[in-house]
Amino acid sequence: MKRTTVTFGAALAALAITAPGAAATGEQQASGAAAAACPASFRVLHNDRIGSAVLPAGNYMVTVRGAGVSCVSASKLFTRFLQDYDGKLGGGWKVVAQGKGKALFSLNGQPGFSVARSGGGGNTPATYGSVCPGQFQVLNNDTIGPLSFPKGGYRLVIPRGSIITCENASKLFRQFLNRPAGNLPKNWRMKPAIALFYKPANPKLKKFRVDPAT
Repeated sequence: MKRTTVTFGAALAALAITAPGAAATGEQQASGAAAAACPASFRVLHNDRIGSAVLPAGNYMVTVRGAGVSCVSASKLFTRFLQDYDGKLGGGWKVVAQGKGKALFSLNGQPGFSVARSGGGGNTPATYGSVCPGQFQVLNNDTIGPLSFPKGGYRLVIPRGSIITCENASKLFRQFLNRPAGNLPKNWRMKPAIALFYKPANPKLKKFRVDPAT
């Protein structure tokens, strides 16, 4: 399932090339199954996810591992896959989470390329709202409809203009985690593309979002 473009400060799945000349050098392919780190680093601008793979904002190193994948094609694929928050990539591609900020992408069972967070640099939640103190701990690998929440720490963010308190957001998120089918109580809705939960009757005043803790 493809997510639609949602404007919320900036596109959640934006990914930028941060080193010049990537197109020229990135065309080199890995020989055989040998791993080869791409010369350019990439930046995920906002906390994101691809299925069970949690990808916090920051700089990422991309490594090609076979399947005829070049650095340039890996970049394009990674950009595309960041639009597939549900992890259904299509075309024989699969994602395997390898820890926070790490993921392996395989094609028809063969390693294609991997990504690993190498440092910060993304926009922080504070740029689009208030970050609640502490972390919310998800104790098991959970889902809320199409959204995946792997076991670990998360930050609750109250977007600008919302009157939802951090305490209420925590209680609501705990309730929502008990609704794996995504049928949220009390007419709550969600925008999976940005992990935003809101009340459609008053979406500006009643909303909060959930980001992976970095």
